[in-house]
Amino acid sequence: MVRRWCRTFNDRRQQVEDIPRAGWTHTATTDANVGKVDDMIRANRHITIDEVAEELGISHERAQNIIHDILRYRKVSARWVPRQLTSTHQEQRMAVSLEHLVRYHDDGNDFLFRIVTGDETWVHHFTPESKAASMEWKDPSSPV
Repeated sequence: MVRRWCRTFNDRRQQVEDIPRAGWTHTATTDANVGKVDDMIRANRHITIDEVAEELGISHERAQNIIHDILRYRKVSARWVPRQLTSTHQEQRMAVSLEHLVRYHDDGNDFLFRIVTGDETWVHHFTPESKAASMEWKDPSSPV
């Protein structure tokens, strides 16, 4: 049977392409909707698929298809969780800070030049309610 199928398809007597059939057309995946979704995500990186679908009046599946397959956005966790300091840690930080203040008042700017720091870090402040709320959309071309 397999040999017969191979002969049939190799001789090009049988069409192997899917024939068009009646069914639900994907009218929600239009250039206008793709542009609107892209604008919505760029305006609010924390927007959910359900919010996009509701605002555009399309199904969750179509909104997900536009976001993931067409626009190629991926959700990444943007949550920055500060460590909870114990009272001992807070006291140590206070003592070190006071020591630095005293040394700055004694030595002036010379004291600042002796401090070694690491790389500069910029932190965007956003207080999410949960990890899921902290997820944001990332474009494939955006930096890591």
